[in-house]
Amino acid sequence: MPVARATGRTLLRAGRLLTAALVALVVAAGLTAGAPRAEAATPPPASSFVQRSGSGLTLAGAPFRFSGTNVYWLGLDDNVRDAAGAPTYPTRFRVDDAFRAAQAAGGTVVRTWGGLVGCGRCIEPTRGTFQDSAFASLDYAVATAARYRQRLVVTLVDNWDYYHGSKNTFTGWRGLGESAFFSDPGVIADYQAYITHVVEHVNPYTGLRYADDPTIMGWETGNEMWCQTCAGNHWDGSWTRAVADHLDRVAPKQLVVDGHGTDPSCRTGCLHEPSLDIASVDVVDDHFYPMQLDRVRSSAATAARHGKAYLVGEYAWNGARGGEPLATFLDAVRTSGAAGALTWSVVAHHDTAGFVDHDDGYQYFFPGRTADERARTGTLQAFARAVGAPEPPRWAIPPTPCGVTVTRTASGQALSWRGASPAVVYVVQRLDRTTPGATWQTLTWEATDQRVANGPLWTDSSAAARSIGVAAYRVAGLSASRVLGGFSASADTGTRTACAA
Repeated sequence: MPVARATGRTLLRAGRLLTAALVALVVAAGLTAGAPRAEAATPPPASSFVQRSGSGLTLAGAPFRFSGTNVYWLGLDDNVRDAAGAPTYPTRFRVDDAFRAAQAAGGTVVRTWGGLVGCGRCIEPTRGTFQDSAFASLDYAVATAARYRQRLVVTLVDNWDYYHGSKNTFTGWRGLGESAFFSDPGVIADYQAYITHVVEHVNPYTGLRYADDPTIMGWETGNEMWCQTCAGNHWDGSWTRAVADHLDRVAPKQLVVDGHGTDPSCRTGCLHEPSLDIASVDVVDDHFYPMQLDRVRSSAATAARHGKAYLVGEYAWNGARGGEPLATFLDAVRTSGAAGALTWSVVAHHDTAGFVDHDDGYQYFFPGRTADERARTGTLQAFARAVGAPEPPRWAIPPTPCGVTVTRTASGQALSWRGASPAVVYVVQRLDRTTPGATWQTLTWEATDQRVANGPLWTDSSAAARSIGVAAYRVAGLSASRVLGGFSASADTGTRTACAA
């Protein structure tokens, strides 16, 4: 999906999530900071590769179906830029937060971009020149995915010319037009050389070549790789064969995903059937803007007829393009026999407060900014259960908030903080520094942070807040399973608490 930047959009304020009954349950459960319920032991990192059996996928001999999401920016992030306006490598906090959100929404597969070419922080800045330091964020993401029980689909080039490079980067290096990416032997060889360099890279966190890491379940030939300038948009499958066969040689343990894609306006008979007969292709990826029943059913049946697994690699989960209701669409995905479906796309918490500023119309701020989005999170979780995906850890502890800032305003004490998934709401407490013997008072159990970090997240507008000379505040995250995380360090009026590097 093309990636757009936000331009001053005012985000909707999240509605209330917790009811009085839920608050009562939390209190009755006696959950306090540092005393959550014990969680089952975390399983070891992935040791088995996902495999294809006919038109289905298997893991350790059992059927493997899934819900999941896209987190395209794990290797390089356009949403947080440096002083010169260049994209930056995401912090470890944001990478962790994205995987926590994906897991909490019921996901077990994440799709991300591994095609980083033609920029100063890219893996291949110029033709034939590789900088392995540019793998650092992707290395951390692969290791982190294993910790959160996520499998990865890594897309190796983009059709669209964005900050991370694209097919046009490869053709531009040789002074050729777009269509040469699919036909010129030199350009195809350049792309294959990039693929080889990526899959043979050794991750210092795991000690494994990417090609030997079962956390990476598949490599995608590209994102939405139709050729706009090819006469009649003709596609003969020869490029897919060249790339898929190469991937099968250099990364034989992992799946090959055909990323040709289809025109979103197509309704039935959309897949390129000759490409489905390529032996080295395991999975065919399809994208939905909007969600459509006839196409998902038709395309899944076509893939199955050719013995390939079918993946809904992107879809407009929030209904921004109209189309079918989310629950109806996902039920069609389930009954069609598709391997899984991945939302577009998770946005992480910001390193300072709130969430990163990204707005392409489909952004997902876990667990959602509105009552409708939160209900859709429940639908995603139900779909994951329906296809047999493992339940997310029920008693995961929300990380302790940090960066708590308290500012005195005319309407009261305005607070912001850096939260983290899987918290869905936050508990805010206040201490009156001017009253001897005062104790912490709980002001709310339902503060939210699902908005861009450009202002206060919650304001204590009580009469006491306006009259107290100096007040201290602290914040703790609360999960959907009513697990209360640790309270932040206290922040006095006019101060900000620190966050660890």
